Amino acid sequence: MGGSNVTIVNPSNLSRLKWEYEAERTGFADLLCMGTADMDFESPQPILRALREVIDRGHLGYPYVTNQYYDAIHDWLLKTGSWDIDARSCVANNVGVYMSAWNALDILTVPGDRIAILCPVHFCFKKMITMNNRVVVECPLVQIDGQYQIDYSYLEACLKSNVKMLWLCNPHNPVGRVWTKEELEKIGTLCVQNDVLIMSDDVYCGLVFPDIAYTPIASLSKEISRRTITLYSTSKSYNTTGLRHSFIVTENIEIFMKYQESLARSDLDYGVNIMGIAATIAAYNECDEWLSALMKQIQKNHQFVTDCLKKNMPEAVVTEAEAAYFAWIDMRPLGLNPQQISYLIEQEEHMIVENGAGLGKGGSGFIRINLATSEEYLHEGVKRLKHFWAHHQPIVKLS
Repeated sequence: MGGSNVTIVNPSNLSRLKWEYEAERTGFADLLCMGTADMDFESPQPILRALREVIDRGHLGYPYVTNQYYDAIHDWLLKTGSWDIDARSCVANNVGVYMSAWNALDILTVPGDRIAILCPVHFCFKKMITMNNRVVVECPLVQIDGQYQIDYSYLEACLKSNVKMLWLCNPHNPVGRVWTKEELEKIGTLCVQNDVLIMSDDVYCGLVFPDIAYTPIASLSKEISRRTITLYSTSKSYNTTGLRHSFIVTENIEIFMKYQESLARSDLDYGVNIMGIAATIAAYNECDEWLSALMKQIQKNHQFVTDCLKKNMPEAVVTEAEAAYFAWIDMRPLGLNPQQISYLIEQEEHMIVENGAGLGKGGSGFIRINLATSEEYLHEGVKRLKHFWAHHQPIVKLS
């Protein structure tokens, strides 16, 4: 439904953190921006049309959230994750995924509590835990045959160390894993056995590659669901980050009521983003074809970068991915200071990338590049990475 035309947005008159801010900050006229997790594609036409319809009605006051919104979420989760929820009784709205995360941390943990994360993972996880006086427990993923996997013995040891919550990322940013039902069952079982709560950031769940299945961990059993809160938004899958709208799902009525109380303490319990509501309904009801076309393009882009780097700089291994729009690239063979890699690429190649050094254990020496862009920019990005690699590649002395 809604059309499948995935097109690069016209940059004229745009003001984006990903591009225009970085160009102003660096002063580089030829800057290539492949860092911030926004897409260079237009948002889907059904969403843009829905927003125009809101404007055309001429009233931007506090919206009443009708069943149309909750039905859209219900139907989408049933279709996408085989999760049948009573959306009216377990969905609560917020102003962004990380604000959703904060309100969950607020009700489920207290300062000093230990929160486990599977790393490397988005820097906001560690940042939010630390800045809100909780304690980060890093549980590093392991690479096996080019793919990241969970070391369950290590995870169990982490959870047994008086951990209050596991903050899961599914699909996992930056490594692109979509945790399987079997993997999630093992995680859930360990959390149940060790009385650990689960907060699952599933904001990238729409961005799975063709033939890959997404499973919400809370859908696996009532026992797992009752200790889980799941974070959602259209922001990443449909390029609506600027709308600042998100929602959580929890089937535990006690957690749900406490979450509502936390929203009230932040004065977020009355009135929601009228555009976010409209965008969510349109995204989940009308954008399946667009999303399918998008992910075919992202998968193609990932394969292109993988093949180019394998041919031109084979030691810079690109991690296999199953979701999201990132290439996670191993730059460790260059032997550079991990803290400086992104800065060096920026200064020497005029290219913005995400540095893995800030993403926890296992991230140092890696970079993350954003693939949700044009083929022209992808070709140019690979060209600049190739030049950077050649310039810094260690010289092998002949005997």
